[in-house]
Amino acid sequence: MNNRKLITGISLLAVALTSVLMIPACKKYDDPPPFFEQGDSSVVLTTRKTLVVVIDGGVADAFRTIAPPTLTAMLDHSKYTYTGRTEDVSTDGASWKSLASGVSQTRHGISDSSLVFTAPVGGPQHEAPANYPSFMQYILTSSRADIETTVISPWGYMINKLFPEAEKPIAVANDAAVKDSAVARLKNGNPDLMIAHFNGINIAGREFGFDAAVPEYKAAILKVDAYIGEVMAALKARKEYNKKEEWLVVVTTSHGGIGKQYGGGSAAETSVFTLYYNENIKKQELIRGGFAGVQLSGKDATAISASLKDGNAYNPERSQQTIQIKVKGTAGYYPHFFSKMQRWPSTPGWSCFASGTVWSISVRSTTSGERRIQPGSPNVFNNQWHTLTIVFADSASKKWLRRYTDGVRHDQTDITTIYDNSGSVTTTSPITIGFGADPTYAGVNFYSADAMVFNTALSDDEIKNNSCLKDVSKHPKYANLVGYWPAADGYGGQFLNKAPGQTNNFALKGGYKWDGLTDVPCSIDALAPNQIAVQPANVDIVSQLFYWMRINIRSDWSLDGGAWIKTFEREFIKL
Repeated sequence: MNNRKLITGISLLAVALTSVLMIPACKKYDDPPPFFEQGDSSVVLTTRKTLVVVIDGGVADAFRTIAPPTLTAMLDHSKYTYTGRTEDVSTDGASWKSLASGVSQTRHGISDSSLVFTAPVGGPQHEAPANYPSFMQYILTSSRADIETTVISPWGYMINKLFPEAEKPIAVANDAAVKDSAVARLKNGNPDLMIAHFNGINIAGREFGFDAAVPEYKAAILKVDAYIGEVMAALKARKEYNKKEEWLVVVTTSHGGIGKQYGGGSAAETSVFTLYYNENIKKQELIRGGFAGVQLSGKDATAISASLKDGNAYNPERSQQTIQIKVKGTAGYYPHFFSKMQRWPSTPGWSCFASGTVWSISVRSTTSGERRIQPGSPNVFNNQWHTLTIVFADSASKKWLRRYTDGVRHDQTDITTIYDNSGSVTTTSPITIGFGADPTYAGVNFYSADAMVFNTALSDDEIKNNSCLKDVSKHPKYANLVGYWPAADGYGGQFLNKAPGQTNNFALKGGYKWDGLTDVPCSIDALAPNQIAVQPANVDIVSQLFYWMRINIRSDWSLDGGAWIKTFEREFIKL
């Protein structure tokens, strides 16, 4: 739930930034103390300003297909993506709350246009929800508390609920009025941070369909594009534009749609078109690649871990099963890092634990004591990627537990007796990655990837030949794959289940963050020069704005997004 670290395939240039400190006060002052950049023979005084244009109901693929002229022209000076992400709950309310707060929907809990917290099914129904305010509240407590903030929208209720701190809240009737108000403020006012919200495309999609081939939907996109063109013309006509005023323009769709509806988690609903525009930014489409994961660490209240939502799923019971996971990290002695067991060693289930750099496993049935399998394994906790595989197998009228590291079997243990008296490896405790089954020891610091569950015992060859498989659909036992969590989502509060027809996801807990890694698992291609590892998302926008406006982000704000645009600052900071 903290900032995400971006890794690109382009070598980065370190740039020294001059910090600008302002003292907040009740009195409204002129522009904040300027940022100094050295030219050949002069000092240029600049003030950072931001325009954010939010478009409801814009399907990313439709924008690519239609190529509206204003936005297409802006791409020449933009970092942009057609595969950005909004929330899996892609309603207006959830999308806008994430935009306003910089916190994902899995935390803020807003799911509809009432903009009121709804407790999740099965969650606590009477606890007071956590407060995630508008980013404008944070601005008021920052060194730039005197900047002028403006929100223009045809959704007045949203302005009142999500941006009560806006200095210039402007509720209007329709998109044309949004454009007119934005143009007027840019011509006659001195906004520092302005949000302009258009919803005509959303209205057209609900009535006629969210598809580029629908004439009315295409016409709505072109109309809003023309409005953005007028707003940009007014912005560029400002006397100090691209001189003393450095403008970052963010254009994003809040969510997409499918058919005549939206609110769900399909790609058409959750993929968004986003661009970050500045006169000095070089054109680049941000294409997702490489690996972005969460480092799991800590114990007790400080633990960062992930647990399945359904604890009854994936029990081995008395059947054959294969469980696999990739890990990269370091460990001490005896911390449990991957388990389906409530409390080691007294409850049924299984749990993997580290012993220095090697790994072991404990298994217990509903009728037996613990069976600990602790012979040495190859080194796996050496901060390199390794694949660990567990197989519950039937052979020669006995039951076996086999362990593999990097596709090679190194032991096989007869566990037949744990099934005596109708015993079963069954538990209601969910599969957990990270701190779990044994609270005695400290947690392991590691990344995970490619967690898999097959409802059959894979053979030695099937494990060896497919431990680095890049396309899991090519696995010879793909039909038996009942759980698959790449853990490389790069965004949000879950490791999503990519097995066919499966929806049981891992929920992340603790102060997690998504990191882009240059060292990738063997199942993933290395990052290409035109790719980024972290998933661009609308929840990033608050962090990007704070970076641009030179507002230091405090850790207690607990923002989910990351200011990855600073990776490209060599393009727009002149030394």
